[in-house]
Amino acid sequence: MKSKIIMLLAAVAVITGLSGCYKDIISPGQDPNGPPQQVSFSGDLVPIFTANCALSGCHDGTAHNPNLTASGAYNGIMSGGYVNTLIPTSSILYSEVKSGSMPPAGALKATDTQKILDWIRNGAPNN
Repeated sequence: MKSKIIMLLAAVAVITGLSGCYKDIISPGQDPNGPPQQVSFSGDLVPIFTANCALSGCHDGTAHNPNLTASGAYNGIMSGGYVNTLIPTSSILYSEVKSGSMPPAGALKATDTQKILDWIRNGAPNN
């Protein structure tokens, strides 16, 4: 009888211990106020700009500023005052895509908008 009680208490202790454990996972880029994910300008943002913005008649280096072609995007964004690393959510670049007004063909995916914000939050490196 005594061994059954000890085994029962051990089982309850194990179940209680395991049920109290959990792992709170916050994926990078899922929380605009959480830690920013690492974003590569050339590897992550340029493809977004190329597919959605650097189109003929838009930000192709001839029609509208900033130039968002692969070769001119970083200089176009940084020299035009489109990025505010002190208050990233106030950046013109982020505000335009977050509001959905750019690109005019339709809003970017939320993950792409988050990448832009995280890149700015990381100091807008030319990487």
